[in-house]
Amino acid sequence: MKTTVLLVISSAILTACSSPENTITPASSGSQTSSLVESGKSEVSKLSPIIQITNYYATSNGETRVTLNGSQLTISWQLKNTYEYDSQNRLTRQTTTARNNSNWWEELSYQYTPDLTQRYRNSENKDMLNILLLNERGYIKGNEGPDEYVYNEDGYLIRYRGNNQQDTYTIKDGNVVARETVFNSGSVQRNTYEYDLTKPGLPSPLTFRGQQSKNLLTKQTLVTTDTKSSASDTNVFVYSYDTDKQGRPIREFVIANTEPSPRSIREFIYQ
Repeated sequence: MKTTVLLVISSAILTACSSPENTITPASSGSQTSSLVESGKSEVSKLSPIIQITNYYATSNGETRVTLNGSQLTISWQLKNTYEYDSQNRLTRQTTTARNNSNWWEELSYQYTPDLTQRYRNSENKDMLNILLLNERGYIKGNEGPDEYVYNEDGYLIRYRGNNQQDTYTIKDGNVVARETVFNSGSVQRNTYEYDLTKPGLPSPLTFRGQQSKNLLTKQTLVTTDTKSSASDTNVFVYSYDTDKQGRPIREFVIANTEPSPRSIREFIYQ
């Protein structure tokens, strides 16, 4: 029997779905770029909303062949997310399917009433409701108090507290350039981000999460520190892209400095 449960809780389910700086990004047809423009400001046109993101992985028997830095790579898709929006370009539905199980699916639907009513359903007959409070701009303000989500005057998230952690964001010229995450366990993660200031950033489907970085992400440096032992570990991720004839990113590769194969491969379709 299918049951429907009303949950008035914090937005942990959204945090798991996408962090405020969940990096996704692609470049021009047949080429990958990770060039960083160090200084100067230029206005770039925003991209249309993304209506589909497909996650891939590299495998020797993949059904799709792509080129990465001059080398051939075969890939297979894992998960496919499709997105729908209303006339104000607010997210109204997200549907996820999987390659390895054609019968499996999950769906998140959103209604603005004026707060955000999130309904989760899946192929196993789960059906749950979650009400998330929104501020006057239509961004999540959380259900746990005024300091759960804090935005600056331009609408960028600058602090998040919840899910056993606190995130602090640094914004510069319309981009998130740093994020520090302090976990209740004592460990600390410090991310710094670099961008190509001549290209627009990928739009996040999670339109209720505040303003997104306006330029295309090219590099992420992650330093993880264990405060108990003072030991630290550094990982560097380079983002490169393929683009369509209009110059829009259509495929993103994320390459870690410690791994020979891409950590992440995603493809994008625009509205």
